Amino acid sequence: MIDTAALDHPKSAVLVVRHWPSEKWLAQWLSPNATLILSEQALIDVINDPSLIERLSITPYALHSELKLLGVDELPASIIQLGDARWVELSLDASTYMVWDNPQS
Repeated sequence: MIDTAALDHPKSAVLVVRHWPSEKWLAQWLSPNATLILSEQALIDVINDPSLIERLSITPYALHSELKLLGVDELPASIIQLGDARWVELSLDASTYMVWDNPQS
């Protein structure tokens, strides 16, 4: 049996960013259907300088478990916390899953 409900929801990309990307990278990879997860140094950069969020065309996410590991008590209001179970669901349903870790690009 074909899951017609799944056909109504096109798959999107999940992009995990470990270092803050260049403007060129943002223009190339961010689309309205993408899910952007800030991690490691990129997350720390945004916590230290929330104005970086203004460069994004979509709302970023951060993993709740990573925030706990980093000891982060306060997060910029425009970042959505994402639970581990939902992260796994998004990853399994994604058309593309990319972990970006190149601070030079």
